[in-house]
Amino acid sequence: MLLRHAEMRDLPQIEQIILDGKAHLAAQNINQWRGQYPNMDVLVHDIKNGYNFVLAEGDEILGTVSAIPGPDMSYQTLDGEWLTEEGEYIALHRVAVSANHRGQGLSTKLFNAVLDELALNPTIKGIRVDTHKENFGMQHVIKKSGFQETGYVKVLNSSNPEQVYNIGYEKLNLPVSLPMAN
Repeated sequence: MLLRHAEMRDLPQIEQIILDGKAHLAAQNINQWRGQYPNMDVLVHDIKNGYNFVLAEGDEILGTVSAIPGPDMSYQTLDGEWLTEEGEYIALHRVAVSANHRGQGLSTKLFNAVLDELALNPTIKGIRVDTHKENFGMQHVIKKSGFQETGYVKVLNSSNPEQVYNIGYEKLNLPVSLPMAN
């Protein structure tokens, strides 16, 4: 398994993983990723800007996550307090794993791999993520990955007529020191 930046050739598999994720959430009656979000335009934007990472095994995409530099408009309204200041963080969005491999711990592996990648950049002070209050599976993965709950985030792209608030989380980024070459 390898974490790498997504390429446009990965788009069909990424789209299918997102569609499967939407169906999985709907089957659990979780009001997250309903309607048009996330859509093809968002996925293409993430890939073209180098935000999207995929967990791959050979040519098969097992999972996808977008790591987007702050400030993130979604995180401007937090009923709580972030651990870091604006602009010093990466926001993780559109996290999903293949329906063909559900139940194999891939969400945790995906999170760990992207956190390891982000730890290589000392300018990143924190990593933020949010999820629906009823998405207990994602909450488990987020907490298991060392994130701490920071409050509630107003969802800006919700197609739900009622205002939606997700649980916000943040983890301080602890950059790794690479050994110096002799």
